[in-house]
Amino acid sequence: MPDRTIATYEAALAEAADAQAALALSKLRLFDSTLVPDVSTTKVDMAAAETLLTGYPAGGYTLTAFTDPQLAPGGGAVITSPAVPVNYASGDAAAIGGGWVETAGGDVWRVFIFDPPITLAVVGDGFIFIRQLLFGRNA
Repeated sequence: MPDRTIATYEAALAEAADAQAALALSKLRLFDSTLVPDVSTTKVDMAAAETLLTGYPAGGYTLTAFTDPQLAPGGGAVITSPAVPVNYASGDAAAIGGGWVETAGGDVWRVFIFDPPITLAVVGDGFIFIRQLLFGRNA
């Protein structure tokens, strides 16, 4: 059997707790569907495509705190973002292609791609953004 590395439950919980601390007062920033990010996409690329949705706060939505780490089914540990309502209010329609979570220090933590993009065009259009981040899952 080849050498391998595993994460114990204790290690997964510790890694998730570190992430929870790093993401205190982080931001959820959304980009329009004109951008299709890949592994070489930069924060500058995403900021250039940041949504122009009316009512979207400059610099994104504040994520006050992720939940405490919990063991995940199948292994590892998860933390969950607070729920963020994203709603159309007025103005031009917006096709949201995804978003990213950014630390208070400005580091990109995770990028999310919506497939298909979510179009917000009339009053009543919207969605709730909630994300779980997984740590320490063994392959």
